[in-house]
Amino acid sequence: MLQNRLYYAQPNCKDFTANILKQRKDEEGKAYIVLDQTAFYPTGGGQPHDIGTINGVKVTDVMEVSGEIRHYIAYPLESPEEVHCVIDWERRFDHMQQHAGQHILSAAFVELFNFETVSFHLGKNLVSIDLDVSDISNEQLQAVEHLANDIILENRPIGVKWVTENELSAYPLRKEIQATGEIRLVIIPDFDYNGCGGTHPE
Repeated sequence: MLQNRLYYAQPNCKDFTANILKQRKDEEGKAYIVLDQTAFYPTGGGQPHDIGTINGVKVTDVMEVSGEIRHYIAYPLESPEEVHCVIDWERRFDHMQQHAGQHILSAAFVELFNFETVSFHLGKNLVSIDLDVSDISNEQLQAVEHLANDIILENRPIGVKWVTENELSAYPLRKEIQATGEIRLVIIPDFDYNGCGGTHPE
């Protein structure tokens, strides 16, 4: 289950220690570090990367490149073997809440009107979703908002389950999943079952 990715195994992890596997500069001369484990979420799936510090040095970007997670830092470290890492938790938790809200809103559109979400953008000030529909009425928007708010007020748990392709048929998925191998489902019971690599509150 990709245990070295603490943002999956321990989504509420705010700080951690790790060992440096390598420290390099990319083709643009930007310094980055690869760790043996990380709670820093890399940009992907509509969710922005985490920021924070590694041994007090600012982490400015986090990207997954060829299967490794690169932590871009303001300047190179003096290569200590073990480092202390701190997530900017206010930013991360905001992303977690917004991402969960997007799941709820997208599921409400499907539940009521079978309007599929084709993409979404999670930003600092707002979240936007793109629907596969040419027109939508104010009445439909109000109905979706009402259902989404009801789900939030019920305070349903948000769970995660790792499954294989063969196990997918056991779940009422909101949309078809293209991923293979280990597949991560984010589940709001009796409402939304969706393949997702992002972070969400519990």
